[in-house]
Amino acid sequence: MKKMTYVVAFFLLMSVLMVPAAGAAGKVPQIKINGTVFVTPAGEPQPYINKDYRTMGSVRLVGNALGVLDDNIEWDDQARTVTMEKNKTVIVITVGQQDLSVNGKTVTMDTVAELKNGRVFIPLRFIAESLGAEIDFDDKTRTVLITTDDPSVGKHNFASYKQLKVLENFPIVLDANGLKLTVHEAYLYKADSKEAKDLQRKYDFQEFYRAKYLVWSKVTLENNTKETVRYDGLDMNQKIEWLTGSGDVGVILLHSSSIKVDKMNGTEVLNGFVLKPGESITSWEAQIDYLSESIDLIAVAVTNKSVSPMKILAAREELL
Repeated sequence: MKKMTYVVAFFLLMSVLMVPAAGAAGKVPQIKINGTVFVTPAGEPQPYINKDYRTMGSVRLVGNALGVLDDNIEWDDQARTVTMEKNKTVIVITVGQQDLSVNGKTVTMDTVAELKNGRVFIPLRFIAESLGAEIDFDDKTRTVLITTDDPSVGKHNFASYKQLKVLENFPIVLDANGLKLTVHEAYLYKADSKEAKDLQRKYDFQEFYRAKYLVWSKVTLENNTKETVRYDGLDMNQKIEWLTGSGDVGVILLHSSSIKVDKMNGTEVLNGFVLKPGESITSWEAQIDYLSESIDLIAVAVTNKSVSPMKILAAREELL
């Protein structure tokens, strides 16, 4: 009896790890990575159930979502292999083969790697586990749950814009003459998206009716100078600047204050702040792009006393 229990438990575990389509052939489950729903960019091939009843995910897109930068993913057309690298882990996958290589060691999948619409697909389980993540399946909600303790994962949505190549992982840290900015998370939303509209209903941002895009970011500002640093009615020079645009023409986004949460040094949404020497604040802030029809790059900067270090976080490849 005990032996039979172990056998049943084994097959139950395997059914979870393989994420089958039993009971709903062809219906792809929802995918969440660290609690965030995985969204396939427009124009990219969607995850699918293959003939072996495995939930297949794009190596590049799921890799991006798990913190692999585009520069660390290479396709060899002649060998029909894709090589992906993250934190000294090198993964080599060959189209049509069951075996993949992880740091030189062979791992055998339960189906072959497939090429679909220019993307290499393998079972989600093997993408996640090869990158050190854990995978589970919630049968009630039909959701694949991928979790990782990598702090850079699930902190932005730039990979959901097909034209953008992700260049940096989070957190982003910049320092301008002792004013230190840490960007923990950042999300670029079209103004007519559900996410942007939900934020607008909650906070009622100024001038939102003119918006094309909204950047919603979680930031920490630390004042390591000997003077008070402020962004309020007495000093309207932006300290945190988000930039979008294309080529040599950039658009500096405008900070948008919340009408519903009208206070300084707010920890829910940052309308303005006054930081004495040694003080810091962590909050969310909104900036609005009123001009761009499409986004070809996104960058962030912190400004203090004419010094403004900047990092480009994602951009169209031909601009680099």
